[in-house]
Amino acid sequence: MKIINSLVLCAAMTTYVRASEAFKKLDDRMIQANSLVGVGLDPDLTKMPYEIINSDQSPEQKTFSFLKEVITITAPHSCCFKLQKAFYDQFDLGHELLRQTVQFIHENYPDIPAYVDCKIGDTDNTMKAYMSLLFDDIKADAVVINPYMGDDVMEPFVNDPKKTAIVLIQTSNPNAKIVQDIPLANGKKLWQEMLDLALERWNKNNNLIFVLSSNSDCDYSLVRSKIPQNSALLLAGIGLQGGNPQVVRQLLNNEKRGVFVNSSRGILYPYVQDDANWRSAILSAVVELKNVFNNIREQQ
Repeated sequence: MKIINSLVLCAAMTTYVRASEAFKKLDDRMIQANSLVGVGLDPDLTKMPYEIINSDQSPEQKTFSFLKEVITITAPHSCCFKLQKAFYDQFDLGHELLRQTVQFIHENYPDIPAYVDCKIGDTDNTMKAYMSLLFDDIKADAVVINPYMGDDVMEPFVNDPKKTAIVLIQTSNPNAKIVQDIPLANGKKLWQEMLDLALERWNKNNNLIFVLSSNSDCDYSLVRSKIPQNSALLLAGIGLQGGNPQVVRQLLNNEKRGVFVNSSRGILYPYVQDDANWRSAILSAVVELKNVFNNIREQQ
């Protein structure tokens, strides 16, 4: 069973550039959109407008209709889209829905990277299966990786410079510090050691994006000084998780870019569900966040 005919994946699809070219794609998009905002496409059918929920379609069709609207509304103000795979896996046809959403982005907004957030990290054989699924089938520009199983997780990116990983170094969930702030004998915290490993051992191809948390009190200017100017950072936790937007200031590169912030719920669901003007609310949400970070950049 297919979602709708227009959702059927074409047999031949364009190969999308990744790795160092992917960084250029992201940076070019930051310039073009004048934005450091990434839009998280995390579909929750229960939070969508009643106009969508009450339509005579399958759950997958309703969700795809909503996502197309969101992408179209936010694209002029987005430097990237990040799709959280778990939200798609809840649907019977979730794999197809994820694939078709990425395809919609590539076909309609080819200058905007599409990242898949699945936080994978496993043994070498399993990683090969993930790489085939996410890069060859889904056509992601990059995927989110959990590096805490070590070299096995990172080898596909060390061996293939055409693949880009978004590496979890420091995360913004409230209980992350229980693990990530463990003090080591060398005086570092565990996440700081992980960052050094990523930079010195796994980033041979300069094809890693590093995830840091906006909910930390550390001096990120020191962190930025370690990271190449042409490498990108994802700052997590801004928005409903209560992170400090001013942290962006410490992570900008010399061009006042090099870092982006992802927002999902704050952009997707800023409306009352029976509001006929829900599209305007989404537009206002993404523009407002874009302006917050542009104001920070101007003050830098």
